[in-house]
Amino acid sequence: MANLKQIEEYLRAKKLSYEVIDLGGEVFTVKGVKEAGVLEDEIVKTLIIRSGDGFKALAVRGKDRVDFKKIRKLFGSKSGLARADEVEKVAKVPVGAVCSILLDIPLIFDRRIMDLKRVHMGSGDLKHGLEMDFADLLKAVGDYRIEDLV
Repeated sequence: MANLKQIEEYLRAKKLSYEVIDLGGEVFTVKGVKEAGVLEDEIVKTLIIRSGDGFKALAVRGKDRVDFKKIRKLFGSKSGLARADEVEKVAKVPVGAVCSILLDIPLIFDRRIMDLKRVHMGSGDLKHGLEMDFADLLKAVGDYRIEDLV
């Protein structure tokens, strides 16, 4: 769980290319990111869910909605979106700022984002987004799995 400074240090150490995007103020939603000028097709949101065996992070396209019937089938009937206080406890950043990089919980990518070339996501800071090639994101996160989440 990391803030923007920690994520940048990690990406520089791994020699991965990225760009920090100024969102023009605190942005909590995909709509706000689009209004800041980011292409909707490049937005990837990272959601934290609670399941019977702990928390997990789901990375899906910004325009997609997670299908909780599929989530419950994958992770158990009690699975659901984490509350804001749980997100802050688990990710150490507020809802809207969660980044897929440096999470200490399992990360699951929706299969629909696997063919993206460039992505824009939370950076650990509500005022900034993180933009990078998707291939570099996969190198940065290392351990992940792919599922049908929407």
